[in-house]
Amino acid sequence: MSKDSKEVKVSDKDVAGFKKLTALKYIDQAKWYLNGFWTDGAEAESENIWKYTAKFIELDTKQKKAGCELDEFMAHKFLESLGETLTVLALRDKLRKIDLDANGRMALLEYLCFRYSKPVSAAVNNPQGGGDNKDKVDAAAAKLDQLMTSLAQLQEDLAKQEEALAAQRKAEDEVKRAEAENKAAVDDLHHKEDEYKKQVETLEKKSTDASTGIVARNKAAQELAQLKNTDPLPLRKAKLTAEASLRKVERERKAAEAATKVVEEAKAKITQQVEKTKAETQEAENSLEELKKQGGTAKGSIWWMEREVKEAKKYLPKSKQ
Repeated sequence: MSKDSKEVKVSDKDVAGFKKLTALKYIDQAKWYLNGFWTDGAEAESENIWKYTAKFIELDTKQKKAGCELDEFMAHKFLESLGETLTVLALRDKLRKIDLDANGRMALLEYLCFRYSKPVSAAVNNPQGGGDNKDKVDAAAAKLDQLMTSLAQLQEDLAKQEEALAAQRKAEDEVKRAEAENKAAVDDLHHKEDEYKKQVETLEKKSTDASTGIVARNKAAQELAQLKNTDPLPLRKAKLTAEASLRKVERERKAAEAATKVVEEAKAKITQQVEKTKAETQEAENSLEELKKQGGTAKGSIWWMEREVKEAKKYLPKSKQ
């Protein structure tokens, strides 16, 4: 059907068939068009058809992917997005040409047939491909969809585990710093205690050394008495307090290391699942490639599945693709 030609007479059977097609969800309408006209221009326009479908879904604020057609206002918005700013009269005139089932709304398949000048009879009756491979294609599609959903969820779980691991390692580092500070304090107190004992021993020897003059021995005895009169309790108390604090922080460090290990093991497990799912996804993509090489295959549907995979991969971390 030409965009500018007069309306072509369509059989009642094709009208009924077309109504069923335009009641399909947007993505299914797009696949139907791609399959039916793959060798008649659709392959070259596949990326544009992907974009048109995404725009229809975006504008269908109520039904989204479950929708099948836009009302007049949203149809106007769609055409505006393509740079086709129209008056209400011009829009209605255009919609009258696009709205092949005359229900006042614009289905995606109606727009595609209008845009690419395809007759209703061809849209309804062109072979969809598949044949004996249809079950294989459907199975591959279902498996690939499930794998991509699983992969996206696993990537989300992995990201959460990486965040948890980073937080846990930070907490562990803080505990280790506290442990080092407490150990340094304990070591310092032990050092002071050792110094005190050494001073006492040195003065005791000097005060009793017969080879030393009486003046020197008396001086040593006086210093020894003064040193022993010094209250050692604060030093001992500080040492005991520091040692208790060190034991506490050592327990916290061991608990933090154990918690870190748990998170590391969880991350490793998810990483293995991610790699396994990635490998299975690649196998599913390879299966689609093999199906594409076989005659009579619904190539439009396969292209759409591959395009969905490509889109999904855009949102995966670069290192995980």
